[in-house]
This record gives sequence, C-alpha cells and structure tokens, in this order.
Amino acid sequence: MRNTTSPFLRVLKLVTACALLATVPLGLGTVSSAGLNNYVSASSEYVALGDSYASGEGLQSNATTYISPSNNDGCHRSVTAYPVLVAASLNVDLGQFEAYGSGGFVACSGATSKDLLKGENGEPAQLSALSSATRWVTVTAGGDDLHFANVLLACLDLRASVKVLRTTRSYTQSGIVRESKTCDEYLASANSLFDVTNGTSKEVATLEHVYQQIFIHAPNTELAVLNYPQLFTESTPEFCPVAPGISLSSVFKVPSAQLSVGYSASQISQFNRVENELNAAIASAVSDVSALGHDIRLVDVNILTRAEAIPCNLATNGRSDINALRFSVGSPLTTIVKNCHLDLAHLLSLRPFVSCPSYEGAVFLQHIVANETFHPKQNAHETMARAVEALFNQVSPTTTTLNPNLGVTSDSVTSVSNPRS
Repeated sequence: MRNTTSPFLRVLKLVTACALLATVPLGLGTVSSAGLNNYVSASSEYVALGDSYASGEGLQSNATTYISPSNNDGCHRSVTAYPVLVAASLNVDLGQFEAYGSGGFVACSGATSKDLLKGENGEPAQLSALSSATRWVTVTAGGDDLHFANVLLACLDLRASVKVLRTTRSYTQSGIVRESKTCDEYLASANSLFDVTNGTSKEVATLEHVYQQIFIHAPNTELAVLNYPQLFTESTPEFCPVAPGISLSSVFKVPSAQLSVGYSASQISQFNRVENELNAAIASAVSDVSALGHDIRLVDVNILTRAEAIPCNLATNGRSDINALRFSVGSPLTTIVKNCHLDLAHLLSLRPFVSCPSYEGAVFLQHIVANETFHPKQNAHETMARAVEALFNQVSPTTTTLNPNLGVTSDSVTSVSNPRS
C-alpha cells in the first residue's frame, strides 16, 4: 500500500535535508565518471532521465542548493523538479533522489539525446541508472539536440524608441549576443534535423533509438515521454520584450526614449515553429516505439502549459509559468548604456544605433542568468508532475486521454502503449 503522506510534505522534508547538505564542504572539483559509476544503484524503481527541463534548472537561484553533485558539475538537479514530485507520488524512497549515487534522478542540464547514452559533465550515461527492477521512467530530451538555448541567445535583439517633435521612431538592431553562429544559422541547423530522408528525420530516428535503449536497459518499465512547453504565445506584437527596458532620455537628451531587449514577431513565429517540429518528432518517435509493443506514452506538456506561455507584455510576463530573460545584477541594458556608444542620428535614420567594444562577457552575457532564462517555473513543474502521476496511475489497454487534474477530459496525456499481458 502506498504511503498516504502528501507528496509535497515529503518533498519539503527532502528540501530541508538538501539545504543542510549544502552547508557541508563537498570537495568535488571534477566529478569522475568512474567514481560515480561505482555508486550508481541499479535498483531504483523510478528513474528520471533528460535535460534541464527535467532536472529543474532555474528552480534554485543559488547553485549550492541543487542536489549534490549536480550543484558542482552543472547538471543542476532541483529538489522540487517534477521528477521529485512524481517520486513522492509513486511512494519511491526520496532518499534515492537526494544524491546521484542512489540512482533515480539522473537528468542533467544541457543533456543531448547522445548524452543520455554516453554521459555528460563527468557523469556516466543516464541509462546506466536503469535495470530490470525499474518500473517507471520519465524522460524529457531533444531540445539540446537543436541547440535551442544558443538559438534564443543568438536571436536576441535591441530595440530603441524615441519621440522627437511628436513623432516616435523605433528601430531594432539584431544579433546583440555574438554566438559561434548567427540567429539564422542556428535556426537553419535546428530545422535541418527535421528534414525527412528515407522515410524519417534525423531527430525522430535519434529519439526512437533513445527510447528503444531505455527498454533494453529497463525491459519491465513504463515510459512516460514529456515534450516541451510552449515558450511564447502565438499572437505577438511587432516586438516582444523579454526583460524590463531602460530609459535613454538622459543619453539622447530627449523627453522620451526607451531601450528594450527581445525578439521580433517573425522570430517568435520561427521559435514556435521549431518547437512544434520538435514536439511532432517526439510524438512520432513515441508512436513508432509503441508499435513495437513497448509500454510508452506521451505527456503533452505543450498543451498543458500553452495558456501560461510568455505573453510578450512586460506587465504580465511575470505571471507566465516560463521565465523570460533573467539577469544577475541590475538590467543588462544598463551595462550596454554604460559601455557602448548610442547614436541618436543613426536611430532616427533607422540604422544600427549601438556600437560596443564587445557584446560578449562584460557587456552583456555576464548579466544573463542563462540557467533560469526560458525555463519552467515551479507551477509548470507541478503541472507536469500531476500529468505524469495521472499516466502512471491509470490502468487501461486502450488509448486514453487525461488532464493534469486526473480527470479523463483532455488531450494532455495520451496512452499509445501496448501494455504487456
């Protein structure tokens, strides 16, 4: 019989324990794969695989509060991420989610599909935590295959608006963060993974391989595959601000001038299109692996969170379940104003109006807390946890849809499995 203690009370106990652990010097410089592999338990009933959307990146602002050793190695596993909430619901020993060596919670920020198979950040392959004793597995993977974080950084734009003689002029300067590729190059690279050759795309084939490997390592498991939440609403203004703006009035010596950072409506449309392609690839891979007789089901996080996407309105962005642009101290735009040259004449003639000694490091990137930017907040993780709990608690040999409140009313959680007899 399952423990009837509230999952959130059980998680609160874990948060307290991990907070105490965070005060103890860990002495972990680099985490050796061999060292961790010696301690990975092969008996966890529930194993959580995936990338930052599974690890809970951004749910703690102080890196020392992440579950050890992920606070040092960059995997950033949070004690309130959806896998921990699911573990509490399944009555899995939360001790297995306190440290990597106990198995269970092995999702890692930045993990690509290949990293699940080969390991990342000095940690062994995530699949090494699986065994014949594993009853439940969750996985969120695929976003880092597309380098989507690089896309979002490389596509950031500056927009300045100035009112002169009752006329407002606005101009957007593209590509304020210099990545190894341009915004368009990153988007093209991401889209290329969905090109269909020989009947399938690279991304579908990659995901199918990962899901099949999960069943090879854990032949008795139920697998819940979570797709990705929608980041931005579909209807967006001409320019979507993703962080508080800053006044340029004193710089330009005019009554009204504003500097903002964000994306154009066209870019938002491209982001949503790429994300829809990724979610379609995930659904296709789940369907194909299900057809082989495996107990695999899709949790449509995109549908569950669509109403809580970033609305491109600074007055309401904070109410979204997805973080917009996060930064460390003050506004990153303050640093641009301080270090860069802003030319009013260029702005009025709708030409690039900012020139900086460098956009990297000291000028912009040092102020962006990328580990929180565009990641789900706690409400979204709780929504995902409820949906997974609904899926694992249902017993049905037919296709079923469930909502996150455990009612059979929506399309959010789809069973496409072929349960074993």
